[in-house]
Amino acid sequence: MSIKITRVLTEPERQQMDKDAIEKGWYSNDRRVFLPGMAWHQPWYYAPEGWPDQLPYRMFKQKPADFSADGHLSEHYWRDWADKRPPICVVCPNGEQWEIDRKSSNGSGWVVTGDLPNITCSPSIVVNGYHGFLANGLFTADLEGRGPNGIARPVAA
Repeated sequence: MSIKITRVLTEPERQQMDKDAIEKGWYSNDRRVFLPGMAWHQPWYYAPEGWPDQLPYRMFKQKPADFSADGHLSEHYWRDWADKRPPICVVCPNGEQWEIDRKSSNGSGWVVTGDLPNITCSPSIVVNGYHGFLANGLFTADLEGRGPNGIARPVAA
């Protein structure tokens, strides 16, 4: 079973869902609310000139001269997307949120092509409990045998 990105939240929708979760006594960005297959833009990191200001601040107002200066966003984002859209977050098949435009722990980040919901990212994605690919908006099953959504299968006795 694979998971497809099927719901792209607007910033007001995402904020309301987060607020509702907190009012229920849950956490901000709670997994019971933000489900696999959801995605959203993150204008609080950076939004291109002319992008609707939906928050009172942005972390970065302009592209840094040095890609390492911001500490978060990848050189691929700055080169390919910064003048077109804010960074994107998606919920992986196992419920982990993954910011596709950030730097990776083992490299420069991911090359992203396409637009939400039909985005493709390379190389593979490794988040806590899931390792797979996102191609044309579709997450593959976990590559490490943890089941289609990254959850470990029971070990036979």
